[in-house]
Amino acid sequence: MTSALHLPLKASLMGRRCAGFGLIELMIALTLGLVLVMGVVQVFIGSKQTLVVQRAAATLQEDARYLLGRLSQELRMLNMYGCLDLARLPESIRSAVPPALEAPISYSVGSTAGTLTLITAVPNAEIFTADTTRSASNYGARWLIVTNCRDTDDLRISSADELAVRPGDLVIPLRQVEYRVKNHALQIRNNGAGNFQTLIEGVADLSLGFGLAASADDRQVSGGYMDEIAAAQAQLVRSVKLDLQMSDNPQSPKDGQVRAQNFMQVVAIRNRID
Repeated sequence: MTSALHLPLKASLMGRRCAGFGLIELMIALTLGLVLVMGVVQVFIGSKQTLVVQRAAATLQEDARYLLGRLSQELRMLNMYGCLDLARLPESIRSAVPPALEAPISYSVGSTAGTLTLITAVPNAEIFTADTTRSASNYGARWLIVTNCRDTDDLRISSADELAVRPGDLVIPLRQVEYRVKNHALQIRNNGAGNFQTLIEGVADLSLGFGLAASADDRQVSGGYMDEIAAAQAQLVRSVKLDLQMSDNPQSPKDGQVRAQNFMQVVAIRNRID
């Protein structure tokens, strides 16, 4: 009788001892939890890397858009001197025109990089109702032209001196802009003075091609694009082709986070092409 009464009690105690988690179950649970945590971390890391790559690609595209837009605007403003055509001025006053204005575009190739030099007009809508004076420095320009657009013999040009301005005169400031690529950065300098300043970084390559006419009277491009132009060919330039490569690792574009991006644009020189 006694042994029969104790059997249920022993079975109950053994059942209580077997209840709950054992060491093996605990290790399995920790392993599964660690795997889940690592999976979540990998998802976040992958998302961050994707965001970084997308931002790098967007930055390259934005820099390229700004660079090509700026160069295109500068090139389109070449040979724009308001009501004046410097190539058709009377011989009596052509000697007063600075020789640099005869070549509004030039491209010299140095030992490491080429320098693109442009002479463009600075937008100016000033109206004069009384006699006054103006100089190139008033407009941040290198040269200043003053004319009434009627009398070609009354043409005033200066790079430093103040010029007399009368009512009805048109003032045309001209500036000189130089662009070059150095250390994988596009640099700029104004009016041939001071040091070059960095405009855009990440430039893996920038190549220029110049479409030339067969003669000064022709308005269409003849033949292919030239890599270089001499000073005597400046008046023959009708269009400029810009080939740009941007990379987040311009020293080695193939090793960048994003694939190097190539851009090409052709710009017609204003007043020189049909």
